[in-house]
Formats: sequence, structure tokens, C-alpha cells
Amino acid sequence: MLAMKKSFSILFFLSFLLLEIICFGIFPNEFRLQSSLATCDGNTPTTTNAVAKAAPDIRVLLGVLTRADKYERRSLVRLAYALQPAPVRAVVHVRFVVCNLTKEEDAALVEIEVAAYGDIIVLNCTENMDNGKTHTYFSSVPRLFADAPYDYVGKTDDDTYYRLAALADALRGKPRRDVYYGFLTPCHNRPETQYMSGMGYVVSWDVAAWVAATVELRDDLKGPEDKVFGRWLRWGGRGRNVYGAEPRMYDYLDGEMRQGATCFRHTLQEDTVAVHKLKDNLKWARTLKFFNATEGHRHSVLYHVDH
Repeated sequence: MLAMKKSFSILFFLSFLLLEIICFGIFPNEFRLQSSLATCDGNTPTTTNAVAKAAPDIRVLLGVLTRADKYERRSLVRLAYALQPAPVRAVVHVRFVVCNLTKEEDAALVEIEVAAYGDIIVLNCTENMDNGKTHTYFSSVPRLFADAPYDYVGKTDDDTYYRLAALADALRGKPRRDVYYGFLTPCHNRPETQYMSGMGYVVSWDVAAWVAATVELRDDLKGPEDKVFGRWLRWGGRGRNVYGAEPRMYDYLDGEMRQGATCFRHTLQEDTVAVHKLKDNLKWARTLKFFNATEGHRHSVLYHVDH
């Protein structure tokens, strides 16, 4: 019995020594005998703490309200967001929001998009712009994501380009309750309409939950959707922590447009959170080029592009 124990001890020691030798051979520069918990994969208490410190501290859902048949625009917007660097210590999920798929082609093609990307929300509504789609979206979110609530819920359109890291940084440090973040239109001149018009806005999760739970809002759906949304918040005394995002959120402007600069429209700037009124591919192209989305990609003999 004693000899058997000695043999087992020797075998255990040799196995441990072999593991150390393998680790040293594969990872000679990273090999450190820091503690008895160190393993070949480098999962020491030090690295575990580093990973924990880098864990996301803010979660944002950004819903892009669009129509099922806008395949080209959705493809462009999806690509534009995919090329952005991932926000640091933040989760920002961009999801396209459409109503019921009533056409045969949409039912098939959108289903393919869902299978390929998993980034489309199909609401139980009839497609509309100013007749309740915004309400359906905000009132559906708390139920759809009950198991993994977000800190903030945003709504925007498919002619707006958000810089997701800038959005996360703008929201980080703000309260997680009773928050409205967005452009205040029309430029603080009329307090009764100081809520987002068109380009998008973000509210804290509890505001979305309040929209879902408030029966009275279901009778106040018709009209310009974002003005209606502002009316709800004023009526219910919600979103009282208001943060205006101008001039970091604005309408697109370039030298070929007939319109001039205003309090809500100006040329592209480095610290942008969102650019609105990207109504055609040229405006998207110029915006993406300004923010270097077209730079730094791998070259290939298969194509040549003059910038």
C-alpha cells in the first residue's frame, strides 16, 4: 500500500511537471509562476479581475423604425454600423423595426434577413408613420426584452447615422431613471414642443415601461409621432431629466444644398453623436468618409478604389 502511494505521488508530480513544461514551451514569454491557480490558458486572478473591470456598464437598445420593403437602405445602414469600432464598456444593439409582413415577398425576404443577421423586430401593427407605430415599439420593448432589460431605449429612423461609442459615452454617468436624451426642437424656442423630431431620441428603461403600462396613451396616437411622444411625457410627468444633445445631433448640410446653416443644421463635426437627413446614398457616402469608415481596410488585387 505504501509503495502504491509513493508511485501515485511520483506519477502526479511527473504529470504536473509535464504540464509546466508544455506551458513553457507554448507560451515562453507569458509563462509566470504567479500562483497555484495559474493554468495554461492564462486565467489567473489578475486577468480575471481585468476582464471584470472591462465588463459593460451600460446597455442601450437603438430601434431603427423602417419599412419591410426598404432592403437597400437597411443593407447600407447595417453595413455602416458594422464598420464602427465597438463601444468600450458598453452594449449598443441596433435593431430594425417593422410592422407585420403583409406581402409574400417581404415575408420571405425579411425572414432571410432575420436568419442571416438576427437584427429585425417585427411588431404586431399595420405599417404607418403617424398612427401609433412609435407607441407599439416602446410599449413592446419591455415585454420583448424582459429577461435582459436595457438601461436606455432609443428610437430613430433609417436616414440617421448614430456614432454608437459617442452615444454610449454621452449616456454614461447620467441617471438610469426618468431620462430623456435627444435634440430639443425647435431649438429651445417653444418649450411645449421641445422633443425630438425625426432624428431620434433615447429614454431610460422605466420610461418605456411606463409607456407600455399606461392605458390612456392608446387613445392618443394620431399625429406627428415625435410630437405625440413629447406630449405623453409632459402629460405623465415623465422624462424629467432632460438632456439636450445639440449641437452634437443635427441635420446634414453640405455646400451643394440650397438650405443654409441653422440651429439644427450644420456641417459634419468630429464630436458628432448623430447625423440626420441622410436621404440618399451620396449623403451617406460623404458622412461615412468624413468619419473614416472607408479608411484602413485591407487592400486586394481584386479591386481598386480611388478616394
